Amino acid sequence: MNLKPPPADKAKIIVGEPLPFSVFSAEGSLLLAEGSVVENERTRQMLLRKGLYRDAADRQRPEKDGAAAMPDAQQPPLVALQKDYGAGSAKHRFALSVASSDSDEAYNAWVIGVHNQNIIVTAPRRSNGALVSVKVGQAWLCRAFQMTSAFRFRSTVLKVVFEPFPHVHIEAPQHVERRTVRSRPRAAVFVNAVITAPVAAPAVIVDLSSTGGRLAVEQGVTFEHKQALRIALKLELMDTEFELSLAANIIKVFGASDGRHPGVQFYGIKFETPTEIERLVLHGFVSGQLAMELNSMWQMLSMAVPVNS
Repeated sequence: MNLKPPPADKAKIIVGEPLPFSVFSAEGSLLLAEGSVVENERTRQMLLRKGLYRDAADRQRPEKDGAAAMPDAQQPPLVALQKDYGAGSAKHRFALSVASSDSDEAYNAWVIGVHNQNIIVTAPRRSNGALVSVKVGQAWLCRAFQMTSAFRFRSTVLKVVFEPFPHVHIEAPQHVERRTVRSRPRAAVFVNAVITAPVAAPAVIVDLSSTGGRLAVEQGVTFEHKQALRIALKLELMDTEFELSLAANIIKVFGASDGRHPGVQFYGIKFETPTEIERLVLHGFVSGQLAMELNSMWQMLSMAVPVNS
């Protein structure tokens, strides 16, 4: 993708008007998508200072540098999914869903730290990757899922920061609701896998427990509810790589449930009769992932009053 500095004609970026082009960070992350409205002057200044863009002529020009230079829409769906989900991010941060109320649209963010009784989260984004307008004093309904429980609390936006990347400070919760929703812990992961039967196809496991998980495949690979399949994957545990070949059944068809990745189909899977070694490896791997996630989670919850179930 041929990224250029912001246009010389700054009048093209107007508060309250849709963007005539998409604006990216220097690392290639989408800051604000073409057609999105520039909500305020602070957002405009951030786009002018940090943004790179690709004009209409560039969008029509073929790239010559392979998949790494392709826009996400032209990359193989699972490659684009890996770039977006990122195995590294899932290991050290946990996801937070934020909305104005129970009936309003929810947006995804990541908790990245805790400082001076503030929780620091990445700026929430829409399904197309564009930033959501956030204002100081705004009330948020926040939800998180960890291990076997769903957490829910209310918070207020204390600060909006655009450097070195867009992020938000919110107040620590004074009351946290917890509800048990799963009997076994499940971790957010990004594990490459291969479906070996009934068809041969690449796949990715994007969350995992010792009994099942959520599988992502390209749109042309389709399965039905209760269909049997076999999945090959490698997991590293205690500096040893284990190769697993797991029989599984499709227990839920999510379909193209991530609007950012319409070319990817998601399925809920349950492992069938894993061996004792396979169960131990799965349990150990999931436990290791959760241990890396939970540090910031418990930092946040320790600021609140005792959690109510």
